[in-house]
Amino acid sequence: MKPLRLFFILVALCAVALAPTSAQDTVTIRMVHIFGGENDDRGGLIQAVADEFMAANPGVVVEVSSPSTDYVELFNGALLAADQGQAPTIVQVEEGLTQLAADSGFFVPVGAVASEEQIASLDDLLPVLREYYSIGGELYSVPWNSSNPLLYYNKGMFEAAGLDPETPPADFEEILTACVAIMAAPEPPSACINFPMASWFPEQWVAMQNGLIADNDNGRTARATSVFYDSPEMLRVAEWYDVMDDLGYFTYSGTPNDYNGEGIAFLSGNTAMTINSTAGLALFQRFSGLQGIDLGIAPLFTPGPDATNGVTVGGASLWVTAGHSDAETQAGVDFIFFLTQTENDMRWHQGTGYFPTRQTSIDALTEEGWFEENPAYGIAVTQLQASAGNIANAGAILGPSAEVRGVLVEALQSIVDGDSTPAEALAAAKERADAILADYNSVVE
Repeated sequence: MKPLRLFFILVALCAVALAPTSAQDTVTIRMVHIFGGENDDRGGLIQAVADEFMAANPGVVVEVSSPSTDYVELFNGALLAADQGQAPTIVQVEEGLTQLAADSGFFVPVGAVASEEQIASLDDLLPVLREYYSIGGELYSVPWNSSNPLLYYNKGMFEAAGLDPETPPADFEEILTACVAIMAAPEPPSACINFPMASWFPEQWVAMQNGLIADNDNGRTARATSVFYDSPEMLRVAEWYDVMDDLGYFTYSGTPNDYNGEGIAFLSGNTAMTINSTAGLALFQRFSGLQGIDLGIAPLFTPGPDATNGVTVGGASLWVTAGHSDAETQAGVDFIFFLTQTENDMRWHQGTGYFPTRQTSIDALTEEGWFEENPAYGIAVTQLQASAGNIANAGAILGPSAEVRGVLVEALQSIVDGDSTPAEALAAAKERADAILADYNSVVE
């Protein structure tokens, strides 16, 4: 354990045992999440569910807080709190941090602490979600805020450019064609399209081409030892970034992973299109109305007509930290299952845009006519159901995911902001990412 401890210290994580809490008549559990931003109603929805849980369980106090709106900061902060014996009971962990969370030793697999009845209640989880959050056949966490990307576009700008606002672009080539018309309109926006400089979108586009991000079946049959950043599938994506930048059609805030900033830029009329998560669907609808924008929402466009493999899962799941009393652990598990039960799963989807995690939720929403009345909310579900269900769109699980993804982002920035060619940037990114994986694997294996 000593080398593992030294490694996690280097990445601002501390691997030490958590101090157990003495049993009390009233059990207090703490949950931390990222939904604490200004004008973010999602935190209020979580608190409302917590209040209902406490009303039904008077011996339990649930303290909900959002120390950070960034997944990695939230994760690191939770583990640093654990180092001080103050670990939150429940931590929202981004999907890309799954392997790191499992390796850290700070969490207990939910399958090991949940009751048989609770585990049985997850039989209706969408299979792709259950598979993603299981390692070695054991369920480590419960999927909660699950997402995939959507295309948001300004119908008014499409009409001004002579484009059909009901027929949004479906692939890279159609995006280019639309941008030619949009930027030639009498009053063009500052740029045609913006979206976060993040690894999530290239990962989606690679998966759509049935390409992998890493060896050993995306790290699922054995630990990943090498990434495929120089693959033909990734090169196709990077070359599209290069063309879009050279033509002045693409822009971004200059800050990686700036989902909020990119959304604001689009809603301010700076671009005609943006890509963002289903997580922002309710927010995009609300603020586009306030801005007088006729908002179009469509599936994420593909690299081309041949890229039919489907999207990957994004978002996060709920993990239980180790070292608490049995009563606290049980209360934490009970709250997770309450928060993610069918009724609250439906409520979360309707209030946010995250897609439902349970088939029972989808069935109930369909029966009551929700998707028919709110078709935009069904796009993410349809995208996922249309995915092939193979290793490519299962997504990669990598221990040092944040660092490896950061390397890809820097490579794309060197193409868009600098003079690197796509092939050069991706080759360099592969070399750096492989070294990071080697260092990580040497410690945990």
